[in-house]
Amino acid sequence: MGGLRRSRVGAVAVVVGLVVAGCARPTAGPAFDGGVTVAARVDGDLLRVAFTPRAAGFHLYSVDLPVGGVDGLGVATAVSVRGGLRAAGKPRADQPVKELSIEKLGVRLPVYPDGAVTVTLPVTRVGDGREEAVVTYAACSVTVCLPPVRERVVPVVA
Repeated sequence: MGGLRRSRVGAVAVVVGLVVAGCARPTAGPAFDGGVTVAARVDGDLLRVAFTPRAAGFHLYSVDLPVGGVDGLGVATAVSVRGGLRAAGKPRADQPVKELSIEKLGVRLPVYPDGAVTVTLPVTRVGDGREEAVVTYAACSVTVCLPPVRERVVPVVA
């Protein structure tokens, strides 16, 4: 029985190590993590990043949520660029911000309505390097929050 226990402990350690490694460094490719599909494209001098929760009833947090959340709750939606793009302004969302009140915790969080939200960021092209968006976000419903995605690299479609 001791061998089986050691085997399970070893397997758990490997899984935990993979999860931590995956969370610690950005990955390339389209983002399909945290229950959200993310697509980025440049339209003139604007980067448009579409965040679409894959299940009904899920919302994302506002770009205006403070870093670290409110009392440690929430993950601000963030969009930045790298490679052949430079930010030329602040990100804005196409959805209004509403307050989600969690009465038991005495907290109000700025979120977007359930469903898709597109964040735009004014950009300029610099050089001809690979154009990439770097996104952070978390999707929640009224009963559950999915794992947050931090600093995920998303290729930009021209």
